[in-house]
Amino acid sequence: MFGFPPLPPFEGLHPIAVHFPIGILMIAWIPMVIGLLDRKRRTTWLLFGLLLLVLGTVFLFGAVLTGEATEEFVEHAPQYSSQVIEDALHEHEELGELVRNLFIGITIIYLAAFILYCKMPETKKKLVGIIGSVLVAITYFIGTMALANAGHQGGMLVHDLGVQAPMGASSSKAPGLPTTASPYGDDDEDDD
Repeated sequence: MFGFPPLPPFEGLHPIAVHFPIGILMIAWIPMVIGLLDRKRRTTWLLFGLLLLVLGTVFLFGAVLTGEATEEFVEHAPQYSSQVIEDALHEHEELGELVRNLFIGITIIYLAAFILYCKMPETKKKLVGIIGSVLVAITYFIGTMALANAGHQGGMLVHDLGVQAPMGASSSKAPGLPTTASPYGDDDEDDD
């Protein structure tokens, strides 16, 4: 009743893997802003923002890797052999790689600004903080817009075009084909 659900094959992990970086990177700016406002605990807040940024960026690597595996699976599934799906899949892949690369750069910029801020004498911290904050804010905004676009493109693949990653033991079959039985003992029909 309270068992852990079975994990999908690697090519089926993409729907799970993408939500971690999206969630983390969409909120990582919050401690950064709080750090700018809270002078007493500024370094702590800025460090927390950096840790979230690093964690989200690391999870982007998993999202891209699982996305490539899912793409390979979908390309060989006969029901997904249309030019529209192929084009949308390619665009989603390109956006995912762009997001990963942008956030690698953003993380490096933020890390450099943070280290510089911590090493500066108190008299220069305000100037470094302002310049670093503006630079990080601009690049972070660009990164989150790319992240939102990649997520939207992925949502369109699933909800508009019906592309599904393999989620169960039957993933060796083409996706979308009926399975003989649900692992939960029901047949997905409502018994009202």
